[in-house]
Amino acid sequence: MKQSNYNFFFPYEADASKVIAYNSFTNALALMEKEKHEVFETFAQRGVEITDDEFIGQLRQGGFLIDDETNELDLLRFRMLQSRYSTKSLGLTIAPTADCNFRCPYCYEKDVLKPDYMTQEVEDVIVKMVEAQVKTISTLAVYWYGGEPLMNIPTVERLSKRFIALCEENNITYSASMITNGYLMTEKIVKLLQELQVSRIQITLDGVAETHDKRRPLTDGSGTFSIIVDNLEKYKEWLPTVSLRINIDKTNAGAGAEITKLLGDKRLLDKVHPYLGRVTADNDDYDKGSCFSCGGFSEEEFEYFKEFESGGEGFMRRYPRQKRNYCSADSLNSYVIAADGGLYKCFMDIGNKSQAMGNLINPEKDKYQSPLGYMLYDPTVDDMCMKCNLLPVCMGGCPEKRISCEERCSSYKFSLDDFIKVIVQRLKAKQDSNGKK
Repeated sequence: MKQSNYNFFFPYEADASKVIAYNSFTNALALMEKEKHEVFETFAQRGVEITDDEFIGQLRQGGFLIDDETNELDLLRFRMLQSRYSTKSLGLTIAPTADCNFRCPYCYEKDVLKPDYMTQEVEDVIVKMVEAQVKTISTLAVYWYGGEPLMNIPTVERLSKRFIALCEENNITYSASMITNGYLMTEKIVKLLQELQVSRIQITLDGVAETHDKRRPLTDGSGTFSIIVDNLEKYKEWLPTVSLRINIDKTNAGAGAEITKLLGDKRLLDKVHPYLGRVTADNDDYDKGSCFSCGGFSEEEFEYFKEFESGGEGFMRRYPRQKRNYCSADSLNSYVIAADGGLYKCFMDIGNKSQAMGNLINPEKDKYQSPLGYMLYDPTVDDMCMKCNLLPVCMGGCPEKRISCEERCSSYKFSLDDFIKVIVQRLKAKQDSNGKK
């Protein structure tokens, strides 16, 4: 037997006689008697045999101890390839329009936004894509994107109804979510999204009114904050679950606290779940010096988590979990479809014709770009990643950022111990409150 390459041990501040044990390969988490940890460390460092069979069984169950012949990199590679090339699920990110009513200065689509709206012809071809796979897939996941998707709600409605009918006819599990700025929501639209089985939406607020309105204005420069917040309040009853992204950089680092307090005051936190997003300089106009590094953002993210997210029942959302492949960009059966029929692998590439895989309507319209840069990357042989003991929860990071040479490491690289310690503290408190030993 040998120790896993993915073991982490942290002090347990509430009880010096114990340590926290976490394994990033299995995602196992345990409190371990310090004496037993010393026995394990003696084995790991000096090869002294562990004689406690029950302890050995617990270590093996959590993946802290593995067989000598086990190659964890091979296992990571296997489950990555198994997930990456699976055709049981189809994922479609669809932009019904390339238009947007906002002009956010940090937007990576800033230079490709234009008043293109999806035509019936493109809609029909997308449906044919799904029809071609209904006998082989078990799930269809649709992500409505843009531009601003609510600027073309008729396409969202038509396609959704056709997708739902196909899934019902073929016993396929259907799911849908949407990224929207939230400005155009009305009672009619929110109820329609409910009918169309959109179960989650993402909306962004970058701070309270003064800060947000400077960073996320309408095309004419006017503010958007009050309308978005009013919409969240007015339509709370019918809204799906809302992931509320708070984009931060060095110029608005306190926005997370401001927005979370506001949502609490308005009693929205049971429906609206805020989290921090890292702004990166993805267009030439945005100041790179204003952006946090991965490490700097990790510090901000942990402080926010500790103060606002670690309470209640939501703290486990930040528990680090294993990835197989990273995202849709490195998944064989996932596609991004632009309003004009352009086909991409990554939503960050949408509108960038040099990154198009082709066009659904006119194969000659866009220069063909092979997705091999996304699909063939293997973090288990990447010198930067293969020796990292957080590889199982990161799997090489964002494919687009890797190709563009941007920072791509997970926040956990810089603050895993901090997150785990708080999570354990909350789990133990929950356990104690339930009267368990």
